Amino acid sequence: MTRVNIIDIRRKEIIDGAYKVFSEKGYHNATIADIASELDVGHGTLYRYFRNKLDIATSVIDDIIVKITEVVVAEPPEGIRTLEEYRAQLGEIGTRFFELLENNPELHKFLFFEALSIDESVTTKINTAFALFAAYTEMYLKNGIKHGYLRPDIHTYETSYAINAMLFEAARRLSLAPEINEEMKKAWSETIVGLMLDGLAL
Repeated sequence: MTRVNIIDIRRKEIIDGAYKVFSEKGYHNATIADIASELDVGHGTLYRYFRNKLDIATSVIDDIIVKITEVVVAEPPEGIRTLEEYRAQLGEIGTRFFELLENNPELHKFLFFEALSIDESVTTKINTAFALFAAYTEMYLKNGIKHGYLRPDIHTYETSYAINAMLFEAARRLSLAPEINEEMKKAWSETIVGLMLDGLAL
């Protein structure tokens, strides 16, 4: 194993440990000592890989954004040929997103509440990520218009943000549930896709 790989592995361990600590204590209440204790290492180990707590938090946000981006880009919008495929593709995106939430139950709370109060640079990073997610959603809308599944007069830019807001609200509601099951995820996914295809259809 190369030195670069070892550094990447150690950084990932610190990011994962910090995410857990920030989720439990909140960014402002958490300390470098808390993160070091979670990982059972000395303070100096963390400072070999990160400048400070803000640097660690920024990397945690980057990691979350990568996870969400992987969900968004997993289904290429230009790949569909029928309305059934289009509906299934949209549903699959919702399913993947809710599975991500299920595997990372504190993600929504940290991203939407905790992270936005950390630092202006972090807020800018999150807003930029939201713009990227909306751009991908707009691609799906434009593809739906191209194939005649959606009305050609919809405002794709504004609609993309509205759809993402529905998806993130669903994630928030699911995060508040004592337990997430397949029926709940399916209900939210079908509701959002239904609003898209029935509310925006020709």
